[in-house]
Amino acid sequence: MPLQWTGQVTLRILGPVEEEVVVQGQDLNLLHAGLRILDDDEIRHEFVYRYDDPRFELVVNATVETNIVEVDSPLIDAKTAVGLEEQTNTLAATFHHDPDIDDEPLTPVSSN
Repeated sequence: MPLQWTGQVTLRILGPVEEEVVVQGQDLNLLHAGLRILDDDEIRHEFVYRYDDPRFELVVNATVETNIVEVDSPLIDAKTAVGLEEQTNTLAATFHHDPDIDDEPLTPVSSN
């Protein structure tokens, strides 16, 4: 199950003309998702989300363990010769856990 995002990241683009860009949480696109089995009863869900703009790429990594979502600081990569500054970050995510769907590996595990 993908994460549900709220909040936003505000960036200042430094160039010939300064401008502020607001990236809404719901505009993030899921790039990768998976799970890591840590123990018999412990699973970590891992997510990578991306927002793509002609001037920059914003990537956010998040993990979920025991229904606690941890969101890393966004990674911002300029695509053009502009400077970027993160002004504010109020991103937050929730994870609605369904063990029957979310905790099943996508490929079978052999017992051999």
